[in-house]
Amino acid sequence: MKKPKTFTELVYEDIKRDILSGGISPGSKISLEDTASRLDVSLTPVREALTKLQQEGIVQYIPRAGWRASKLSKKTYLKYRELQMVLELTLTELALPHVTDETIDKMDAANQKLQYCIDHLPQEELPQALLQINDSIHMMLFSCYDNEIMTKALQSVWNMMGYYRLVLFGTPYFREIGYKDHAQLIVALREKDAQAVYKAMEQHLVNGPLCLEDVFCEDE
Repeated sequence: MKKPKTFTELVYEDIKRDILSGGISPGSKISLEDTASRLDVSLTPVREALTKLQQEGIVQYIPRAGWRASKLSKKTYLKYRELQMVLELTLTELALPHVTDETIDKMDAANQKLQYCIDHLPQEELPQALLQINDSIHMMLFSCYDNEIMTKALQSVWNMMGYYRLVLFGTPYFREIGYKDHAQLIVALREKDAQAVYKAMEQHLVNGPLCLEDVFCEDE
C-alpha cells in the first residue's frame, strides 16, 4: 500500500505547484497564516515545507519581511547559461558523427510525448514533466559521444539552474517553441547537416532567456 503523504509533504507540493505554475509570482510574499488556513493545517508543516523549498532555492526567508518566492536574477541565470551553452554546443558537435537513426527515432518519439504533455497536462504538472522530457531528448544526443564526465558536468549545471529551469519549462513561451525547436534539431540530424544541427541547438539555448524575460527581477 502507498504510504499517505504527511501534512508537510502536501503543503510542500501545494506551494511549489503554485510557484511553478505562476500562481505565486517570483518575489511575492508567502503568508504562513494564510497558507495554513487555506490548507487547514497548523503553522508547523507550513514552516517545514518552506524550509525544504528554501533548500531547493525556490523560496527565501528575508529577516523582518518573511517568506517570499525567490526572485529570478537575469544576471545569475545568464552566468549559468554561459557554461550550459559551452557544454551543450560542444557535446552536440562531438556527438554528431556517432548519432544513429535509432537515436534520432527515440528523440522524435520523446518530442511527440513533449507535445502531448503540452496539449493535455494541467498547468501545475507541466514544468516537471517538460523538464524531464526535454533533458532526455538532449541526453539521447549527447550520450552518443562516449564521455560521461562531460555529460555529468552538464547535469550538474542543470541541477544548479534547477529553479530557473523549472520556471522556464512552465512558461507559455516554452510551450510555444519547445516542440518546434526540437523538431528542427531532429530534421537536421536526419539530414546529417552538421551546420544546421549546431544552429538548431544554439537557437534552442538562445530561447531560454526569452522564455523567462517576463519573470526576471531587476538586478541590483
